[in-house]
Amino acid sequence: MMHQIHALDSFFYTSMGVYKFQSQCEMLAELGFDGITVSAWGGTPYTDLAQLPSVKSQYGLNVSGLYLVLHEGRNDSAIQRIVESVEGVELIELAVQTTVNGMGSVIHFIESLLPIVERRRMRIALYPHLRHVTETTSQVVKLCQHFNHSRLGASFNGYHWYASGEGQLEKKLQALKPWLMQVVLSGSSLSPLGWGGVATMEPLDRGELDNSRIITALHQIGYTGSIGILGWDYGGDVYSKLQRCLRNLQKISQRQSSHPLWQSHPAPR
Repeated sequence: MMHQIHALDSFFYTSMGVYKFQSQCEMLAELGFDGITVSAWGGTPYTDLAQLPSVKSQYGLNVSGLYLVLHEGRNDSAIQRIVESVEGVELIELAVQTTVNGMGSVIHFIESLLPIVERRRMRIALYPHLRHVTETTSQVVKLCQHFNHSRLGASFNGYHWYASGEGQLEKKLQALKPWLMQVVLSGSSLSPLGWGGVATMEPLDRGELDNSRIITALHQIGYTGSIGILGWDYGGDVYSKLQRCLRNLQKISQRQSSHPLWQSHPAPR
């Protein structure tokens, strides 16, 4: 099955600056992407969020998600204001990086967002992220189970799952299945030269991480949503790397559809 494919706007952060939002959208539309995830770091957006409602009409792209990072006790009100006011986006991906007052306060903050997303017919996907308060899929699943709310779910990021060493791919995705709202993939190799001294972020056709196995596992749990492509430390020509990633992901999906029994088993330990 062919998924819709979106790119994270982090693809456009380079050592020489950040591409303008118009350029990001024009590039993705020309290449044939279906959407873009926009980031508002710490509650402060690089992108003018007022532009989001016109992305579909102007560029033919979906706003696949709005990525927010919670520093509990420091930017709670900024995050809440964005969720309360942003237009043109239905899915909020929320990473919890730090907390001043502990996990109880994080839970209380998430709880405070639920009436807002209910009223605005939005969803929140909690985002497992290496070296964050919510680092693993297991931690995010526990939060989803705690709230058991139809508008609260989870994202799966192949890079952060791999870099955290969580393992047990099929088991973890099966546990995520009732809550899974979004998926993001990346090439990666475990290396002290990578992000956080743990693992590299690379285009999909680079590194040691087998994304074809992840896509097979996603198909096995019946995931039909969009798949995002993560960009960060890539450098070089952004356009050509986006193009390579898109083609590679399309080929993996096509191959999986044609040969669903082509899959690997977990490596022996």
